[in-house]
Amino acid sequence: MTKGSVRFFIFLQLIIAIIAAVPSLVDSGEIVIKPGKFDHFNISMPERIIAGEDVSIRLQAVDAFNNIITNFGETGKEFHATVSGSASINPAAFKSTSFIDGTLTINISDKVAETINLSIKESGIPIPILSKDLTITPSKLNSFVIKGPRTAHAGEKFEVKIIAKDSFGNTVLEPIFGKNMNLIFKGNAELKVDMPAIPDFKNGICTVTLISQKAGIAIVEAKDLITGSSGTSEKIEIINGPVNSFRVFVPKEVIAGEPFEVSVVAVDRFGNVVSNYSITGSGVIISSSGKFKPFPSSLPAYEFVNGQAKFDLRYDAAEDISIIITEMGKSQKGTSEGIKVVSPIPERYEITTPGSAVAGQKFKIKITAYNQLGHVIKNYNIVGPDVQLSTTGTGTLIPDRIPASEFVNGTAVVEVQYNKSESFAITAGPVKPAVAVKKPATAPAKQPAKAAPPAKEPKKPKKVKEEKKDKEKEKKAEAKVLEITNVSLVEPKKKSTISIHIPNLNAAVKYSVSTETVEGKKWIVIRIKPAVSKIEKAVKFESTFVGNVVVEEDKKEKDAVLVKIEQLKPTKFHVTKEKNSLTVTLKH
Repeated sequence: MTKGSVRFFIFLQLIIAIIAAVPSLVDSGEIVIKPGKFDHFNISMPERIIAGEDVSIRLQAVDAFNNIITNFGETGKEFHATVSGSASINPAAFKSTSFIDGTLTINISDKVAETINLSIKESGIPIPILSKDLTITPSKLNSFVIKGPRTAHAGEKFEVKIIAKDSFGNTVLEPIFGKNMNLIFKGNAELKVDMPAIPDFKNGICTVTLISQKAGIAIVEAKDLITGSSGTSEKIEIINGPVNSFRVFVPKEVIAGEPFEVSVVAVDRFGNVVSNYSITGSGVIISSSGKFKPFPSSLPAYEFVNGQAKFDLRYDAAEDISIIITEMGKSQKGTSEGIKVVSPIPERYEITTPGSAVAGQKFKIKITAYNQLGHVIKNYNIVGPDVQLSTTGTGTLIPDRIPASEFVNGTAVVEVQYNKSESFAITAGPVKPAVAVKKPATAPAKQPAKAAPPAKEPKKPKKVKEEKKDKEKEKKAEAKVLEITNVSLVEPKKKSTISIHIPNLNAAVKYSVSTETVEGKKWIVIRIKPAVSKIEKAVKFESTFVGNVVVEEDKKEKDAVLVKIEQLKPTKFHVTKEKNSLTVTLKH
């Protein structure tokens, strides 16, 4: 064997030995790599957290390389978990022994849609191991909250907001379409939508523009036609606008000088009563379409209650008028319907005289005129006739006629004189206007050629004569029954004289006097026949001794009248027949 061959053989054995040694290195066994030291928690949760629903969150204890520490319970650590906002967490405190295979599940619940913070700290260490923000989203649509103004003015636009809410009161941000919304209006106002269509919701809110021309209470109700969700607003008060005009209510007929009730209502341009006029108004001027001013001629705003004022008005002239109400300093006004103002009827006159006077010397008397209602005719100087004075004596009274212009507030104080030394009473009555007699029109007479002989008067038929006699009898019969037209009182210090006026009084009229007591009241009863009464109401005098005077038909006998005089105090009396009157004198 050569030297080179030996060397090659040795090298081959060495290679074989190395190859034989390699298998023993590959079969050395597995190496187990364990997680490192605890570093943090990995968190797993749903993509969406819905308000009102419990959500499970899984915590995994991992090392710095996110390897799960399956034996985390062996570390003996304690932890505290907290959440912000309205959320709650369970459990709020836990130990590492609660982890199974390095995993623990905790539950979080929150009914409020909000962003909360989850924080986990190890006991004794202030720095959180885990801090994470979680977003709670609203649940599904459940109802609507409708917000509007407390008040709105009639005829002016206003907005209400319709807010979509879930069952926990969170604003729902999911799309809601206005075309699926139905609005219902309740109350006595008349709401209308003042826009082309109800808009879609944006960020859970729909804004609707409304208007009402009628004042009152309004309630808005909204309903989603897809889900059936609904909501109702609080009461919205539609209040009147500013005053635009006045409505004036008056009677159809009144008596000149007598108060009558007027009702004025302030209204806006839509006809709503301006209930706050007493605060917002300026007051009104009262005028008429006639030649006189009414009284009062103005009314302050504070007289209006809930937009309406009722007051007594007086107009002193007899004519057809309308009442005009105008806002002070402004142009708003209202006019009433026509009123017929009629003249008062002077039904009686009261005359006050002195107890005595000297013949031929002047003395003062006071005359007060009363109308058909028994009220003093305060505007007698405008609407009344002149007054004719008469006496029960044989002398002459000067003057015997008092002009209506002498009356002030229904009373005239005048000086008169009497020329006879005797006891007498004065009575008064309206001067009747003279009746104009129309003269028959005469044609110019033609001159006759020859004087014609006087024509013989044709004989009247017998029937015509009988009719004429019957008419004459009727006239005589009517003349026998005289009219009681008025009752007046004159009351000096210790004597009262009541005059029962009977024009054309003659000897055919008979009377009798008696007394009676009815329900504790003592009456003087004068029975007059033949007579009729033109006095419809009881006459009341301002006297200490005489009360009511009642003139009524005698039910027991035809064409007889009873005049009853109430005695307020015991007195002596006597009745005498005077010129055109029966006089009852009561001495106290």
